[in-house]
Amino acid sequence: MKYLESQDENPEFLNSYLKYTYIISQCSLTTMDETYYDLRTFFRYIILSNNKMMSSNFTLELFREISIKDVSIDDITKVTTHNITDFIQFCRNVLGNSSKTRNRKLASVKGLYKYLVKNNYMNIDPSANVDFGKIEKRNPKYLSLEESKKMLAVTLQSNDRNRIRNYTIICILLNCMLRASEIVSIDIDNIDFEDKTLKILGKGNKERIVYLNEATEEAIKEYLKIRPELSKNDPNYNALFLSTQMKRIAKRTVQRVVDDSMSKTLENTKGFHTHTLRHTGATLMYNENDTDIFVLQKILGHDSLAATEVYTHVSSKKLEKIMNNFAISNLIEKEVANNE
Repeated sequence: MKYLESQDENPEFLNSYLKYTYIISQCSLTTMDETYYDLRTFFRYIILSNNKMMSSNFTLELFREISIKDVSIDDITKVTTHNITDFIQFCRNVLGNSSKTRNRKLASVKGLYKYLVKNNYMNIDPSANVDFGKIEKRNPKYLSLEESKKMLAVTLQSNDRNRIRNYTIICILLNCMLRASEIVSIDIDNIDFEDKTLKILGKGNKERIVYLNEATEEAIKEYLKIRPELSKNDPNYNALFLSTQMKRIAKRTVQRVVDDSMSKTLENTKGFHTHTLRHTGATLMYNENDTDIFVLQKILGHDSLAATEVYTHVSSKKLEKIMNNFAISNLIEKEVANNE
């Protein structure tokens, strides 16, 4: 359930805050949805704590059914630093959230309290002294070139009636290195076959242009041949990828397509997901094609170079090449030559 579809289930001050955040920060709808889910979880925990519902009868199913409609600003302003710390521990021990997810939820809570203090609902921010947890850095998993080719092949050769659409989705994810939310938002008029480009609406509603290689261009053209025609009055008329219900596909559909193809490609799919394909394309481009990291940053649509570096582990082959080209002996030889 997305935020825009569930506003009637929320206290009005929460809706006002989320709309304010969306406008001021110019974040994507996906980010706003995540913030909403985080705060809904926080509100449910506050209700749980206030009513002392943590007992032997507690279940996650019951927790997810708690309505936050009647939560008031007074309820939220009475929250203490200790309550917020306990909430983070609840996310860890009961919900099983990773350190990264816990930090995101804490950031959402901190954002709300900054807003409440700024707008004079309260004087002291109870979240200010709650520190973010340390996140263990791990290199995300990615597919090899051969595994990528196999994944495309098994998708195209499947018996799924949407196999052409699914193949095109995976082809774009791998070759254009898009996020799931970005591929969902592609419109037909975003594609320029003459210039071989695709206009993407990324995070923060920022547009960027990616170039289509021959394989991706061909895949899109083949899909368009069998894509159902919709009336110009249909709100989904311009959507590139359609579901079986003739609506713009959802992120969960993309995830299901990728998960299904992954399971047919790899023996062990643990730790692999939709974002793995974006990471795969970036890693192969960096390691196999010697792509400059600044060029890769632009392709991926990252504001920070640090974000791009996550996608670029230096392969042993590239490391060997670097070490050979920049050996100390070579530098000494060059220095001697310059002094002669």
